[in-house]
Amino acid sequence: MKAAKYIVIALPVLIFLICLAQKTLYSPDDTYIYLQYAKNIASGNGFSFNPGEQSYGVTSPLWVIILTLPNLLGISAFWFAKFADLACALTSIFLFYRLACIFFKDEIVAAASAAVFTLNAWFVRWSFTGMETSFAVLLVVYIFLLYFRGRYSLMFFMLGLFYLTRPEGFILSIVIFVVVVYKSIKSEEFNAFVLGKFILFTAIPVLAFLIFAEKSFDTFVPNTALGKSTLTLSPVIFIEQVKEITKTLAGAGLVEILLSMLTIAFIIIKRDFFGLKPFLFWILSLALLYIITDADIISRYLLIISPFLVIIGLTSVSITPKKRNLILTFVMIASVFYSQFIFYKFVKPSTDDFTEGMNQCLIPEGKWLNENTPENSQILVNDVGAIGYYSHRYIIDAAALINRDLELNRRIMSTPLEDRLVTHRLLNFIKADYVIDRDSTDIFKPMEFEKFSLKPELMKKFPSLGISDSSPRYFKIYKVSNKEQ
Repeated sequence: MKAAKYIVIALPVLIFLICLAQKTLYSPDDTYIYLQYAKNIASGNGFSFNPGEQSYGVTSPLWVIILTLPNLLGISAFWFAKFADLACALTSIFLFYRLACIFFKDEIVAAASAAVFTLNAWFVRWSFTGMETSFAVLLVVYIFLLYFRGRYSLMFFMLGLFYLTRPEGFILSIVIFVVVVYKSIKSEEFNAFVLGKFILFTAIPVLAFLIFAEKSFDTFVPNTALGKSTLTLSPVIFIEQVKEITKTLAGAGLVEILLSMLTIAFIIIKRDFFGLKPFLFWILSLALLYIITDADIISRYLLIISPFLVIIGLTSVSITPKKRNLILTFVMIASVFYSQFIFYKFVKPSTDDFTEGMNQCLIPEGKWLNENTPENSQILVNDVGAIGYYSHRYIIDAAALINRDLELNRRIMSTPLEDRLVTHRLLNFIKADYVIDRDSTDIFKPMEFEKFSLKPELMKKFPSLGISDSSPRYFKIYKVSNKEQ
C-alpha cells in the first residue's frame, strides 16, 4: 500500500518537473514588475516602480517583500524568484497531499488527489515563473489544512498573509469566518471573545500594510485591482464571465470538473455535503466576485480554487467503494494524458513564444532605451515590466498599474479601450519623450498624431502574447516631438 502511494505521487511530480525543465526561462512580463519593486525597496527607494515614487502597482506586496532578499544578498533576483516559486509549488503539493489525507482518511485516494492536482496544466504553466501564483496556492492549501486540523489561531493569521498575496483573500476570510461561526453555534461552543481574537489575528498583518498603503500611496486598493476589474450588473456579462471561468477551469482540469459534477449529483440525491461545504463556499464566492466585477479571467487567478475542485471531484470516487482502485487508475491515466495534451498543444508553444519575445523583443528594447536615451527620459508604454527593469528610465504605464498619480490612472481608465490599446493616443494628456506602440503590423514609419510627431527608433517582433492570442505583435519605439514647441 505504501509503495503504491509513493508511485502514485512520484510519477506526476516527475512529469511536473520534466515539463518545467522545458520552460526554464519562461517568465511573464509581470515578474519584472515584482523584481523592479523589490530592487527599489532593497536600494532604499521605497515601495516603488519608478525609484522614489511609491505606488501600489503590484497584486502581492508580500511577494515583493520576499523578493527583496536576493537584492540584499547580492544574488540573482531573477533566479531567486524562480526557485522560490518552485519551492512554493513543491511545498503546496506536499501540503495538499496532507490535506487530502485528513479529508479522505485514505492515503491512496489522497495520493491520487495530489497527483491530479500536480498534473493540472495551469499549475505547470505558472510554476517556476517567479510570480506569486505558487505562493498563493501554498497559502490557500495551508489555510484549509489548518482549518481541518482545528488550528484556528494560526489559520486566521495566515488568512491575513493570504490577503497580502492575493487581494481576493478577503473573500476567503469571510467564508472561513462564517464557517467557523456556524460550527461553533451548531456545537453550542459559540464564544464571541474567541471569534474576536481570530479577527484580530487576521487584521494584524492586513491593517499594518493598509495603514502603510494609505500613507504611502494615498490608497489601500491595489492599482491592479482597479485596472483589471470593474463593477457591473449586466446579465450578458455575467453569462460571459461564467462561460470564461468554466472554459478556463476545464482547459486544464477537465477530469476534476467532470468528477465534480458527479459529486454534485451525489450531494443532491443523498442530501449530504460530505464535508465539502467550506470548499464549495470558497469556490462559489470567488467565482461570484470575478463575475460581478467583470474581472479578467486568467488561468493563474483560478489556481487558488483548482486544488479544491480536485477534492470535490475525487469525493465521488471515495464514496464509491466498488472497483475504487480501478476507477482511480482510470482517473490517473486520464489526468496524465489530458495534462500532457494541454501542455504540449497549448502551454509549451505559448511559453516558448513568450520566452522568445521577452529575450528578443522586450528585454533588448529595455536595454536599447538605457543605452540610447537621455537619463531623464519618460517612456509611455503598455507593458512595463522588462522595459522598466532594463531601461532604468522613468516609466508611465498606459495600463494604469504602476503609476503613482491616481488622477492620471483614473483618466487612463476612463479612456475608451480602443484608444488605450493604441498607446500613442494617450499623448493627448500624458507628457512623454518616447512612446512604445504594440500592434499587429510591421509597418514602421514616421507618424503624425494631432500636435505630435513620432519618429521611428526601434521595432522588434514578439511571436505571441498567450494561448488565447497567438498572433505576433510588433513593439515600436517612437521618439515624441511636440510640433507646437
